[in-house]
Amino acid sequence: MKRVILACLSGLFYSLSFPSFNLWPFIFIFAVPLLFATEDSSVKECLGLGLLAGLVAWAGNLYWVAYIMNIYGFIPLPLCALILLLLISYLALYFGFFLISCKFLIKSPFSIITIPGVWIFLEIIKSYAFTGFPWSLAGYALVPFNAIIQNAEWGGIYALSGLALMGNVALYKALRKDYVPAILGIVVIACCIGWGVWRMDSLKLEGTNLKVGVCQANIPQDQKWRRDMVSPTIDIYKRLSREAVSQGAEIIVWPETACNFYLFQEWSPTERIIDISKDMNVPMLVGSPALENDKVFNRVWMLDKGLIRGYYDKTHLVPFGEYLPLPWLLGFLGKLTQEVSDFSNADKLQPIEDIGALVCFENVFPELARRLTVKGATWLLTVSNDAWFLDWSTSEQHLKTATIRAIENRRYLIMPVNHGISAVIDPFGRIVSSLGLMKEGSLLLKSKSFYIEPFSVKLGYW
Repeated sequence: MKRVILACLSGLFYSLSFPSFNLWPFIFIFAVPLLFATEDSSVKECLGLGLLAGLVAWAGNLYWVAYIMNIYGFIPLPLCALILLLLISYLALYFGFFLISCKFLIKSPFSIITIPGVWIFLEIIKSYAFTGFPWSLAGYALVPFNAIIQNAEWGGIYALSGLALMGNVALYKALRKDYVPAILGIVVIACCIGWGVWRMDSLKLEGTNLKVGVCQANIPQDQKWRRDMVSPTIDIYKRLSREAVSQGAEIIVWPETACNFYLFQEWSPTERIIDISKDMNVPMLVGSPALENDKVFNRVWMLDKGLIRGYYDKTHLVPFGEYLPLPWLLGFLGKLTQEVSDFSNADKLQPIEDIGALVCFENVFPELARRLTVKGATWLLTVSNDAWFLDWSTSEQHLKTATIRAIENRRYLIMPVNHGISAVIDPFGRIVSSLGLMKEGSLLLKSKSFYIEPFSVKLGYW
């Protein structure tokens, strides 16, 4: 029973480290109860204890998945709970494999390095297996600790996860009176914090002036795709865009599928968007579904004076939200995608001029933002909807991923979100300005774009 309590406590600490609780220091201790639980446990018992800890951890992080399926997919809540259980059981397996590894590594003098290495390895697998689900990785809990997250520049989110696990192993070793690895871990973490402080102080902004206006319309998800909401939605974005331009914006960005119709296919509302583009007299980045060759794409258009200057189609789609995997097996879940059709993924990742655009879920994949930066993006853009998530913790979790993308690439990241949280994030991961959940309004960034080459590029990271 004691080991069961330790496993549950570990999962609880992991969950508390993230929104809505944001008790981020717990990420440095969440694995300690698990490490104690490995003592005198068999491999089978370690797997079971890890699974239990993972179930608790992911239930606290992903509870909202069941509600989305119930509210927007019209699936009975008990079935939604069962599907959620299957998802978090899969994710909990990584906790189980981690704990099995710890059983064989914890007594080694090199455990301060090997155990964080195992955790990083498992996070990487989770980020790519079955299309990948790198949500709430351990390092994201450290976002409020601005000095230490600067190390994402050279090692990405996985380096931050490694530092968090190093802190856990160091604490465990200290409690077991094994002070050499504990001191080594503390020294490494202290040096990383010191480097982060120095980096923020020494790194200077370079580049040209950047004046971006961000619009957040706050259209509820259950109203977004109604035909009678097309005209009112355009009216809101037109007003918000005028506000941003009047404040000095030289480019306007709207959220994902802000145009709730097929732009350049449905001509009555399209003509209104063209008129707005001419009226603003500045480039506009607007999201809409796009229809080409009988395929539907989730697209970001760049319009200037009513003309198309470029576009980006989403390359990494959201399972169940934008397409249905294994439809022959999971056809009963198809309702989740009926509102916005079944999207196709594009096969080309390319900046729109010097803008690295990503759509929603894509910003949780570090390599996508990295490739855009390498291809010449001087600032990053993540357009999203997030109205699916109401006032749950999901939007804040999403924002944390964007924060790390800004640091990894040392670029400003602009995040227009229909429902919130819209934000402007600087290259140090600091939120310059933001609009909260379920608010209507506009933001304006006035600063310099960033051309610094991050260490992660020099080291060949991604």
